[in-house]
Amino acid sequence: MNSDTPADDASILYYDADYPSLEIGPARGEDAAALARMGMLGDVAFYTEQARTAGGPVLEIGCGTGRLTIPLARAGVEVHAVDVSDAMLGQLHAKLAAEPPEVRARVHPVRQDAAALERPGLAARLAILPFNLLMLLPDREEALRVMKNAARHLAPGGTVALDVMNPATLPWEADPAPVPSRPRLNPRSGNPYIRHAQASAVDARGVQRLAGWYDELLPDGGIRTTRFAFDWRMIDRAELEGLLRDAGLALDGLAGDFDGAAWAPDSRRIVATGHRIPD
Repeated sequence: MNSDTPADDASILYYDADYPSLEIGPARGEDAAALARMGMLGDVAFYTEQARTAGGPVLEIGCGTGRLTIPLARAGVEVHAVDVSDAMLGQLHAKLAAEPPEVRARVHPVRQDAAALERPGLAARLAILPFNLLMLLPDREEALRVMKNAARHLAPGGTVALDVMNPATLPWEADPAPVPSRPRLNPRSGNPYIRHAQASAVDARGVQRLAGWYDELLPDGGIRTTRFAFDWRMIDRAELEGLLRDAGLALDGLAGDFDGAAWAPDSRRIVATGHRIPD
């Protein structure tokens, strides 16, 4: 989420329901279908393989509630998991409490703004910026600061992996009315809910506002309504390659999904890998 998203924003409260994990908790067919619709199916396997190849430690920027963090730690990799949200890190801590001691010991949660990241002594073999992290930053200057900090905390020859949505496949015009989601279940309460979202038009800065509310059906028949709002910024292939270059990183590979399909102008995602250029 954006750095100023409040802890009671519905996008944080329902994060694990909107972006389910097939690795943490019981996996359901409907969760796999939801991830496929978002173009996220396979991201955990992709980043886990990147971590196994590079070795640890891994710097994960934008760890959220641990959807990637915990599978990486289960794979035997040390993870420095960075997020600016106390609320999301609180959910990560709660999940870690249910993990074996050896998994917990591999995870180092860090509450910091990635644009001002300081982890003295960290020489990561891999830095990851997953699931649209760069899109949630307000402008190119802040995105570049984050990329430079990721590169600065890499060991010589260390690698980076990241993904964003391909803006050419996203709607740029404003929604005329809020759009309801398919019904889903809140994994914490077990109650069904529907998300109502409305996007603004993309402005001259490339920024789009998404806002709306969640309606959760309670056991007594009542409805609990919680609102959300966040901004994201469109980042195309040319800008992404420029950010890598300006951060001192060389592009190694570019794919259109997490299975390694060649990138094309109509690919759902831009999945990039690179390495730190020697000083």
